[in-house]
Amino acid sequence: MNEQVDLSEYTVNWTDVSDQEKLPELVNTWTETFGQVSRYNEFPAILAYFTMLGQLTKDFVRIPYGFTIEDTRIHVCWIQTARSGKSVLNDFLNEVAKLTWQQVELRHDTKFDTFDCVDFTDSALVSSYVEVRNPDRGEEGEPDTIWNEVKGHIEGSGLLLFDEFESSGIFKKMSNKDSMVTFFQKMMNTLTTDGYLIRRVLTGKPIATTDCQRSVWATSYFPEHLTETIADKGVLQRMFLYVNDVPQEVLNKMRSELISSIGTIKRRTTPKNRFSQAFVTLYECAKERHDMLALDFDDRMADLPEDERFNCPSEEMMIWGDGVQELVQLEYDNMVAFLTKVPDEVRRIVSLFETNSLIYITKFAVLCAITETPGRKDAEKWVVTARNVKQSSAIVRQGYMSLVAWMLTALKVKRQTVAETAGMNDYINCFYNISPDKKEDGWVTKSVLRIELEEKYNIPHAKFYRTWPKIAHKFDTKKHGKTVLVKVKEDE
Repeated sequence: MNEQVDLSEYTVNWTDVSDQEKLPELVNTWTETFGQVSRYNEFPAILAYFTMLGQLTKDFVRIPYGFTIEDTRIHVCWIQTARSGKSVLNDFLNEVAKLTWQQVELRHDTKFDTFDCVDFTDSALVSSYVEVRNPDRGEEGEPDTIWNEVKGHIEGSGLLLFDEFESSGIFKKMSNKDSMVTFFQKMMNTLTTDGYLIRRVLTGKPIATTDCQRSVWATSYFPEHLTETIADKGVLQRMFLYVNDVPQEVLNKMRSELISSIGTIKRRTTPKNRFSQAFVTLYECAKERHDMLALDFDDRMADLPEDERFNCPSEEMMIWGDGVQELVQLEYDNMVAFLTKVPDEVRRIVSLFETNSLIYITKFAVLCAITETPGRKDAEKWVVTARNVKQSSAIVRQGYMSLVAWMLTALKVKRQTVAETAGMNDYINCFYNISPDKKEDGWVTKSVLRIELEEKYNIPHAKFYRTWPKIAHKFDTKKHGKTVLVKVKEDE
């Protein structure tokens, strides 16, 4: 995209936020480190941190909303200008994740892994059944063949990584990925019901069920039909969407830094082991508290009035501090007030994310509280505080403001295109309305066309020559001596 609005109003400066909105120290260190690996991508680094932690704590923490219960998973879709550091950040995230998964499995025999979706068909991602020879065939009552279940690649826990999300089948229909929208919708349902399970019913086969509890981390350059996908499909509305049309001056800095590195060798000294150990520590803290609550859970619930009982230990993991609901309401009011200042076309699209934004404010607040818990006093551990809500609100605010900034830019480009199309129609209509006595075999001199446009369409001499290169492809051109003749192409 080559037309941009001033993004300063829509960007949070993460190095200069208030003390109340400043993220936990571990998150800040993580962000600074990722900034060395993938320059100018601090905010996606923040999202990567919480995607990891949300996945690691999904088995221990549930977030109640009255009749609805949410899990802690964060699903991210990061759309950004091509060649601006997305893949580099993804690689480093994958390295930290791999070390973390290994340590968790080694210590606790719990399996996490990362499935990197590169070249795939939707049928390969989910479970299915194949008919095979029965090893017990020939024995009484045994059939010759039996159904053998083949687990899908996305089965299990960990990350579902899309480095080229534009090819996922979400943005445009693909013959071998026509079920991807449904798969995404299902896997992003809360883990607290069976609604997240992907069940495939194929004629003559058993029902194949895929238990995918992964967190989605998807990155892409700007795909075609992005606005339509946002508006018409619920997939992106359920993810945390970050859209960043990188300003040209930032791209210039990136490329200058690349040039200055020619002929030099730098080795990464980023503390991958330190971060993986930090994640394992948080995993173990959450597991320890969950196991402790589970020991006497039934006895404790039996002593409570029925309307105060939790359904499972995961629901009582977090303690809700004073002012949490009021601050979430305030942030929602601020979001609504902010959206009243933008054009209706933008507001209609961004408003689709309002409910999702409220859910993510709560999720990020919970994950901030978990991050801080090891360093808190005992009485403050596992408490979701007002400050945690302010931290999470700043994150969510950047998300929907980035979408507004991109929508304003897209709208500006669209309006400019419409205006250019209207101007092009003036040239074409003018040609057809020129008197036949000024034409020769359907051709007219370019100078006559210019004069007619100036007299009848108010297009001055200078604008004609400035605009002509943009619309010349609509006309056939030939020369008769030094005279230029033009006529509208027959297919126009």
